[in-house]
Amino acid sequence: MAGNQARPHPGCLAWGRIIPGLTGAVGRRLTPLVVMILTLSLTGCRTLGLPSLVKQPEATSTSNQFLERSVQGDRVVSKILPVRLRLRPGWQEAPANSLHDRADLQVYHPGQQIYLVVLGESKATVPAGTLEQQASRYLALLESGLTAPVSTPARTGVSQIANFPAVQYELQGQVLGQEVSYLHTTLEVGDHYYQVVIWTAKDKAVANREEMGKIVQGFDSDQ
Repeated sequence: MAGNQARPHPGCLAWGRIIPGLTGAVGRRLTPLVVMILTLSLTGCRTLGLPSLVKQPEATSTSNQFLERSVQGDRVVSKILPVRLRLRPGWQEAPANSLHDRADLQVYHPGQQIYLVVLGESKATVPAGTLEQQASRYLALLESGLTAPVSTPARTGVSQIANFPAVQYELQGQVLGQEVSYLHTTLEVGDHYYQVVIWTAKDKAVANREEMGKIVQGFDSDQ
């Protein structure tokens, strides 16, 4: 069986190993939806339409988002927090809990194999500090779960999204033998911080870089 062992898809492994800790002092745990078992083979995971090693159970919890259609285009809207994301061509809702079991928003681009989640938390649940400091804390959590870093986090030129202050980094790391490329954005929106995390396989990073940068610009909030 070892000879037929499949490599985990980046859409599956993105949160199980990469952010195993807390988002804040008493914040929402970034708990992996799927536990990967490295024995003779890997268990499957919800691969969003891609072949899976084992049949997956149906999601049992209700999605935290809904799809809103209009002449201006489709948006996914959170049922919990006042945030939404405008979908670009090729993007669609991810099945409930398929990318992260507590995400406020989760979408993916099946054609380009890009994945995105939005997680918000109250400032009251994290240590006091500036947006820059909170972005560094989130980034440190992300890096702490990598099997090995592939590149040093690089700050992008993005400082604002939808009129909200933002700090954005690009980074790459290895997880369970696969190299993954991330675009991580922290936004300060009223009394909340939001993480918008986008990822794709490293070998698709150059081709997907522009699209990853554009989809995050569709984030908006009423806060």
